[in-house]
Amino acid sequence: MYLKEGFIMRISNFARHHPISFVLVLTVIWLVLLLVFMGITSTIFQTSYGDAMTVSISRLAVTACVLFLAWRLGWLKASGISRLGRWQVWLLTLGGLTFFAIASLYSFYGRVAFDFSSLLRLPETRTAITTHFIAGLSEEILFRGLLLYALIRVWGSTIRGIIGSVFLTAVLFALVHLTQVFTYGTSLSSALILVLQTLVISIWWGALVVLGISIWPAVIFHFVGNAIVAVQGLTLPVIEPITLAYTQHFWFSLPLGVLATGLLAKTAPHLVVPEMP
Repeated sequence: MYLKEGFIMRISNFARHHPISFVLVLTVIWLVLLLVFMGITSTIFQTSYGDAMTVSISRLAVTACVLFLAWRLGWLKASGISRLGRWQVWLLTLGGLTFFAIASLYSFYGRVAFDFSSLLRLPETRTAITTHFIAGLSEEILFRGLLLYALIRVWGSTIRGIIGSVFLTAVLFALVHLTQVFTYGTSLSSALILVLQTLVISIWWGALVVLGISIWPAVIFHFVGNAIVAVQGLTLPVIEPITLAYTQHFWFSLPLGVLATGLLAKTAPHLVVPEMP
């Protein structure tokens, strides 16, 4: 028991004294575990590597590990995982999500119409919605939950520290999307634009978490924003070339990233950093 407590204390101290190293190491471990779980799951269920069910089960397994670590560190509440957040931030989330959903549909399909009745009858719709919810939940718990809090607990006493924490976690999350070159065969040019777009929108998600002291507005925004594009893609072709879609998506995301930075700069002096266990 004492050995376990001592190990957790060493992790906490490492995160406090070396926050950048902590988030980098944890990101790498998360990626490695995800790949390992995908291999195990695909073998057990005899499915192809990267199958939707395989990926979802693997993400849930890795997320369980992250939640366990957050619980043992005593960070569940402070990181916003067990908080619902402020209602004002939920209103901000709703407004931003409405704009982002419309912009995303236009960016990828050249139209903003969304046929709920026909799409909900498709058998693939449930799979797409479930897959993207698990993806958004898994990624936000790690990046805007555990990792963002690890930085803010050390740097959160200044405006630069808070904005820097949000930016660093956004950069890490964006760079992870470069793996799509190998996993989904995405061209390097498309992947680089996707990284830029993801960086910008991740700053917005980080701001929602910091301002609301909860990861859930970011989880819902992340999930709905991705799912609405994926579900619409079941009946409509993406505009060509795909780099145009990614580029338009980046430019539509930019106002949210700029607004997020402004909100953080304005409200950061009045923020109270959660208690640091």
